[in-house]
Amino acid sequence: MQQAGRAGILALSLEHPDQAVDQFQAALSRAELRDDIAAIADYGYDLAVAELALNHPKVALVAARTVIAEVRRRGSNVSTSLILVEATALYRTGALSEADGLAASIEGSGDPHVNFQACFLRGLIADKRSDIGGLQAARRCMAKPTIVAERADAQELSALISLRRRESAPAEKEAESAADLRRQVRDYRGMARALALAGEAAQQAGSTATASSLYLEAGRSAAAQGDRQSARQWLHRALSLAQDSELRGEVQHELSGLRQ
Repeated sequence: MQQAGRAGILALSLEHPDQAVDQFQAALSRAELRDDIAAIADYGYDLAVAELALNHPKVALVAARTVIAEVRRRGSNVSTSLILVEATALYRTGALSEADGLAASIEGSGDPHVNFQACFLRGLIADKRSDIGGLQAARRCMAKPTIVAERADAQELSALISLRRRESAPAEKEAESAADLRRQVRDYRGMARALALAGEAAQQAGSTATASSLYLEAGRSAAAQGDRQSARQWLHRALSLAQDSELRGEVQHELSGLRQ
């Protein structure tokens, strides 16, 4: 499959992941029928990405590992992009140490985009561990961003660093910039995460009304994507900070929708 075609298909998988999963599963089955290992690796990767977009990290992890095992069984090299998907799925399931080890193994790879994303993932893991040194190291290991998604990654890590330094104003600005960039590339999961980060920065600065509104936006977006756990977390934060009765009503409406 040509790279340009793969890019188009993967963009579709992010916008309509439910449809993409069926398409990629069918394509993977055909590739297995032909015993075409290159196509198996390609479509297995695409399937795992689509499952991540559907917020199914455990399913994505199984898909990625199944293909990796098949590629290795044939004596072929596993692509760094497939290892990155495995690491991302591990991170999303809470296996931070294993995810960090895999991401570290592909830092400095021949693919600059994979290397950039591996650094970003390690930054998120470091932040989860409250490791400001690791977070700063991850930001330094990023090359100059060349695409919009990479600019969003860089802005998000910069926002996290500013937040941990208690530099609330730049953290909020950087997080909102990251959210805008994620919106441009239709990375709505990343957009919701950046909005929640902006909300945390506003809360740290004492701007409770702004923080509540940002948490509401993040929670609403997460709910629309089927990420009920994140949605509940951010909506409850919004409710705890909301003082305006109209805003409280909006948050309670979103929470009631999650209970249905």
